[in-house]
Amino acid sequence: MKNPASIIRFLYAGCLTGATWNHARILCEHGLWWNYGGVLPFYAAFWTSLTFLDSLAVLLLLTRPRAGVVLTTLIIVGDVLVNTSVALSYGLDSASYIAQFVFMVFVLSTARRAWRGPVSEAAAAN
Repeated sequence: MKNPASIIRFLYAGCLTGATWNHARILCEHGLWWNYGGVLPFYAAFWTSLTFLDSLAVLLLLTRPRAGVVLTTLIIVGDVLVNTSVALSYGLDSASYIAQFVFMVFVLSTARRAWRGPVSEAAAAN
């Protein structure tokens, strides 16, 4: 895995795998319809959907890298926006919020490089 774009996508996949594990653990503990302690249904549905969206992004990063980069970017930007709204309304665990924000900054600053990787890999093969 000498290609920097592949390394970046692998890092994305690792972070999203951890997030999938966390969301799946919550679903196993509380069930699919848990309201996350009384938040609005939109927030609960969004956080539950991340169990499936994060795992889909990992799969795409490994099999369809460009689609995986797009989905990863959409997920983390959406997650930070939703969690900012929740933080303003309900309060939020600051450590996890900071980690998500840092991951968003990393994704936004490296997505272009991660996107270009598959093209560079194809060109390198020629």
